[in-house]
Amino acid sequence: MSENIKVEKKGILPQVALVLLVLYTISLGVATADEVFHLGIFPTQLERMISKAIDNLKSPDPTVRENARKELELYGDFAVPQLIKVLDDTQIRSDVIGLLKEVSGKDFGEDSNAWRDWYKKHKSEF
Repeated sequence: MSENIKVEKKGILPQVALVLLVLYTISLGVATADEVFHLGIFPTQLERMISKAIDNLKSPDPTVRENARKELELYGDFAVPQLIKVLDDTQIRSDVIGLLKEVSGKDFGEDSNAWRDWYKKHKSEF
């Protein structure tokens, strides 16, 4: 009886290992595709930190908002793609435009479309 169980376990183990290997390979492929094509499926630690700082721009606490602005300035060019995405958020729009001016050295004023057009032309730099 115990030999029967051992034989069954030996038969299942390679199948489980194969399934795990396939799943691991698929996850590597997805992660690589995400990195190569910038799909945003797996945000990096830096992207998560930038996102958190952008969220903090909405804080009712002025100290938190100021710290978020300083943090985003430090991230520099790395923050530009996410700042472009939130240009239409009326709650933080003036902060976002100010940060884009500071970080990019450009000034398209309050014109969201001009900022987006500029970003599309220079996207590969970020």
